[in-house]
Amino acid sequence: MTSQLVQAHEAAKQSPQQAVELYNSVLFADKADGVSMSDRETALLALAALYEQMQDASALTTLINSSQQFLVTISKAKSSKLIRTLVDRFNGISGALQVQISTCQGMLDWAKTENREYLRQALETRLVSLYLDSHLYTDALALISQLLSELKKLDDRMQLVEVHLLESRVYMALKNLPKSRAALTLARTAANSIYTPPPLQAQLDLQSGTLHSDEGDFKTAYSYFFETMEGLNVYANSKSVSESASAAANYEQQQLQAFAYMILCKIMTQQPDDITSLFATGKTAAKFRDRQTVVALQTVAKAQKQRSLADFEKALNEFRNELQADELIRTHLSALYDTLMEQNLLRLIEPYSRVEITHIAKLIGLPIGVVENKLSQMILDKVLCGILDQGNGCLVVFPEPRHDSTYETTLDTIKSLSNVVESLYAKAATLYSRASYILKDRWDCVPSCQIPETAGTMVDYKWHHISPASVGYIAHNDYTRIIVVAFRGSADANDWVQDSEFSFDPWPAHVPGSMVHHGFLSAYRAVAPNVTSAISRLVAQHPTYKLVFTGHSLGGAESALCAVDILSRYPQLKQRTFIYTYGMPRVGNDVWANMVEKMGVPAYRVVYESDLVPHIPFQWLGYMHFSQEVWIHGNRTVFCGKGQESQQCSGSVAIGDYNIPDHSQYSLANWMFTR
Repeated sequence: MTSQLVQAHEAAKQSPQQAVELYNSVLFADKADGVSMSDRETALLALAALYEQMQDASALTTLINSSQQFLVTISKAKSSKLIRTLVDRFNGISGALQVQISTCQGMLDWAKTENREYLRQALETRLVSLYLDSHLYTDALALISQLLSELKKLDDRMQLVEVHLLESRVYMALKNLPKSRAALTLARTAANSIYTPPPLQAQLDLQSGTLHSDEGDFKTAYSYFFETMEGLNVYANSKSVSESASAAANYEQQQLQAFAYMILCKIMTQQPDDITSLFATGKTAAKFRDRQTVVALQTVAKAQKQRSLADFEKALNEFRNELQADELIRTHLSALYDTLMEQNLLRLIEPYSRVEITHIAKLIGLPIGVVENKLSQMILDKVLCGILDQGNGCLVVFPEPRHDSTYETTLDTIKSLSNVVESLYAKAATLYSRASYILKDRWDCVPSCQIPETAGTMVDYKWHHISPASVGYIAHNDYTRIIVVAFRGSADANDWVQDSEFSFDPWPAHVPGSMVHHGFLSAYRAVAPNVTSAISRLVAQHPTYKLVFTGHSLGGAESALCAVDILSRYPQLKQRTFIYTYGMPRVGNDVWANMVEKMGVPAYRVVYESDLVPHIPFQWLGYMHFSQEVWIHGNRTVFCGKGQESQQCSGSVAIGDYNIPDHSQYSLANWMFTR
């Protein structure tokens, strides 16, 4: 280290201006003077810190611009780190936001000229943060979109975390919570695959807590704020790490913010008594005891505990700067104030049927105008049943009207009837599916053909195609008013060979990307012309009958293909169509599965216990089931909802527990649908 640098360090304590001159003489010394690169770098950083201490933003800008010549002479990695450090020095200068943006844009142009891509991306990320602080949200989002496109190609996970986090904060500032939540999820996903420095992890936790607070989940938010405060412990202590005093102060400010939010969570969850115990959580919390923001929130908590609106308003006025500066605190305390005022007004109004507004205002200790506006809002929101008599200055309170539940009861009745009808169709479908294995030429099989739900059925068309194998029948029943299309499952070696062909064919043609099992499609196509013709004739003859497609195993796959084929030709039949399959294998890919669900017809896939067949072809081959699954498990029939491949039903069975015998156990008792 040169003697001039030592003198500059000493002068910085007593005479900053003299130190500036000495640092400049080292930084911009001629090559002949023999000043090393490390000394120049030390002088540059010390001079920037000195300008920050002097609160001289223009001098810092001049320093950054004039140092470009020196930065070209050192490695790109080191110069990038220096530039980011210099730009961050503006953080400690009050009112320097616009100057910092201008300087950052200038260095960004320099980075582009010098083809320093890493530095450019780092400066653009910093610029997004500055745009956010300046409320330039449109500019921030435009730059974020450009950055994300580049970073995804480079797979720079660390910077992706930072940019997605900034994106979440921008959308949150715009009150677009769904997009903010989505961006934060992407940030956390990227962070989970790399080592995330504690300061960055603390920012993720702080943003998560803020979002949960806006959603009203204050218990979860509290845990995130606690993690934020604890995660910054080491970094907030400048003696513990090689951080600048301004950086340490920034981390401590983030800790204070997180601690204030923890107190806010206790207030919003009606737990003001728990606030005292927060100071016993460690040295970190204890050091914030006398901070004005913390004192202000404690005062609000006391007012809330006493349910005193006057004390609450007094606290808001006394600590206006502390409570209004932070948007999250301001928003939630405003909502709490409204709630507290509402509760107090309702308590005061309760004994009266007619009361003067001036009397209410006197009792609650608020101006008449404020009370009148709040009462109007409560009446409009139907919190209070009454009217404001402006002529007499009175509030007239009406008895609470009785709720007429006729509409809701009617809807429940209709829903129950719908479930009963669907259960009847399901029971019939199981019987018709069984009959496909034993039916000959007439409806005289035992026992499926002799049960009341199927008695009187007339067989309209029957087929038995050998190769590719496809067997089934079409029938109608005038008593139950249904048309049934039933396909038989695998019954011989030819069928199993067909089932084992796992290759894809594109189908149907009008759905791009939809792929189905080659063997199943071949079997259906072999009989499709005659089958579709028979169905078309029957639905025309019986325009009010329901159309039920059913089948077991391979038959289930063919019945699903047939249903899609018919509904593609005659979409008007969707309102009268049902699909019931039993032990059906996977038929197509995810596009196929989504297409079946979007048709909007009731479709049920019944799976018995640990039956292997519904789990083949395997998902890793690209196959996917459509919903919904009905899992017969023990003595229970579990309706698995609308999610494809639910892990709560047969998907929860371990691969080693799959078995073939369960495929033949779809007995009549097990096939019954019960809700």
